[in-house]
Amino acid sequence: MRIAPGTRVYLTTAISLAAVGLATWMGKEAGTAIADRQWWTLGTVAASVIAAGVPAYEQVRKERMRATAQQAATDAAVAMRVTLNDALDPIVRQLGRVVTAPGKREREALQEGVVAMVVDSAARLVGTGRVRACLYRFAPGTPRVLAPDQYSGRVDDPLPPITEGTPEGDLVFGIVRHNQHLLCPDLDTSPLPGWQVTAPQTYLSFAAVPVAAGQNAFGILMVDALDPDSIRQLDVPLLRLLAGLLADALGAT
Repeated sequence: MRIAPGTRVYLTTAISLAAVGLATWMGKEAGTAIADRQWWTLGTVAASVIAAGVPAYEQVRKERMRATAQQAATDAAVAMRVTLNDALDPIVRQLGRVVTAPGKREREALQEGVVAMVVDSAARLVGTGRVRACLYRFAPGTPRVLAPDQYSGRVDDPLPPITEGTPEGDLVFGIVRHNQHLLCPDLDTSPLPGWQVTAPQTYLSFAAVPVAAGQNAFGILMVDALDPDSIRQLDVPLLRLLAGLLADALGAT
């Protein structure tokens, strides 16, 4: 049976104090006893060992737990680096092919390959749980519209376009203009002002970053998840990195 940490502290402290009191009492009895002195002495020794051993055991146990946690953190960091390398290395290689492509048609085909690879990596690497990644790109016409272009990850109903001048559009076009990002870990408890999730959409956390290189904006990269806190602040830098790779691919001429 696993004991809660707080309960364990009180329990071990109580045992240690009880053993100290018992050792003191038995020591007094051993000093006055004649016939059973050896038994009182043995009891004093046993109680003293318990009084000293319980805190020592707890200290050793905590050190082992700390070492185990550190090793787990190291293993997780190594696994993440391997995962990132496996995901990003093919993208970087594909970007090289885009840059060196001999003609426009070949370059455009390679660009679409990079887009698919980056969106897939965003769905696999960003956030936890059932994540979906979507690249929005500018559609022709007035007012300006960001239309969903490529998806990866969770199979769900398509996301709607985002139109400039709407509450959602003002937020999204604002982050594109100012190179910012949108993040909402929990739409139920802390929704973004003006952001609406309408049926059949059911995601509860999301982040979006601009896909831009210098003054050239190509759209936004968005990830969303069904559970709250599946997309968090620590996911934003990686999402920005992937959006930068997208911008490099789409901006290659």
